[in-house]
Amino acid sequence: MTTFNLPDLGEGLPDAEIREWYVQLNDVIKVDQPMVAMETAKALVDIPAPFSGKVTKIYGKKGDIIKTGQPLIDIEGENPIKKTTDQATVVGNLQLGDTIIEESPLGVQPKQQSMPHQNGIKATPAIRALAKKFQINLNDCRGTGPDGQILIADIEKMMQKKSSKESASPSNFLSTAGYEPLRGVRRAMAIAMQQSQLSIVPVTLVDDADIHAWPEKTDITLRLIRAVMAACQREPKLNAWFNESQLALCQHSQIDLGIAMDAPEGLFVPVLKNIAQESAVNLRKAIDKFKIEVKNRSVSPEDLVGATFVLSNVGVFAGRYATPIIIPPMVAILAIGRIHEKVVSEQGKISVHKQLPLSLTVDHRVITGGEAARFLSALMIDLQAA
Repeated sequence: MTTFNLPDLGEGLPDAEIREWYVQLNDVIKVDQPMVAMETAKALVDIPAPFSGKVTKIYGKKGDIIKTGQPLIDIEGENPIKKTTDQATVVGNLQLGDTIIEESPLGVQPKQQSMPHQNGIKATPAIRALAKKFQINLNDCRGTGPDGQILIADIEKMMQKKSSKESASPSNFLSTAGYEPLRGVRRAMAIAMQQSQLSIVPVTLVDDADIHAWPEKTDITLRLIRAVMAACQREPKLNAWFNESQLALCQHSQIDLGIAMDAPEGLFVPVLKNIAQESAVNLRKAIDKFKIEVKNRSVSPEDLVGATFVLSNVGVFAGRYATPIIIPPMVAILAIGRIHEKVVSEQGKISVHKQLPLSLTVDHRVITGGEAARFLSALMIDLQAA
């Protein structure tokens, strides 16, 4: 009998929700047969059987949250540990038995970032900040994550033990009438936003780009992509990742642009890889493909990780300016507002020009005000050209 643990589904997230079991206790299953549908932060993923055998135990029912690296199903059959080819059927290597899967920090980030160890405690800087905020001693906290890592759920349990009177605290919201637990995409979004707020020092610059010179029916998204490339060439430090545990900046040679897309389930950020090497036609095809996949919840997990810079067009709904939230380890994000008209003086005459609002947020721990301003200036110069 072999215990099959929930693998890292390629997003670096600590858990996933059971959406549907395709197998039952005592079922005889075949290798690569779909066993269960799991909902991660961004996608629905079918997990196949790593080998043939008989189901002897199922861990969890529909709606349960299973942590990465914890048991998912027991299968009685041929030992698969030596068959490494079976481990490639799900994104990332499937870890079997008692092997612990290392967890990456939340959000869109590199898996090579190490988890800081201080005084024998394994916790991200954001978790440490959360514990400090609520005066939780991490030495008293038992981590339930992979390899004993302390998770947000562990902090919430400590808060509940600390004071049952604090009914408004995050630890007690599930017991409050009218509240429902966040799941799937919205749950991951809440965790990522909280981590961002606890770690990043944001500064937002806003301005308008005069787009009067644009031809009619200009593809706004493609023009923005071109402008982002020009701005990243001018100030490449904004196309980077920051490892706060090592105080190190990784400046990227290629631009992997995340495009924020809204959906009823929450926010998705599929990534256009190496945009400088793609034609406008291919970029448009990729964007249209992502729109369909986000709508159908079929976007691949690999397409949701690795962004080095994010573009968010909130102006399609309403609003001119915003303070967009950076997702670690990235250091910058650009929000686009609603196009509006403005009266301007043109060669001594009054004229009406279309304006495109821009809101650039940077992590001020690593990006200076001058670098942010020069990036925004380069962006505007490119956008204002025909």
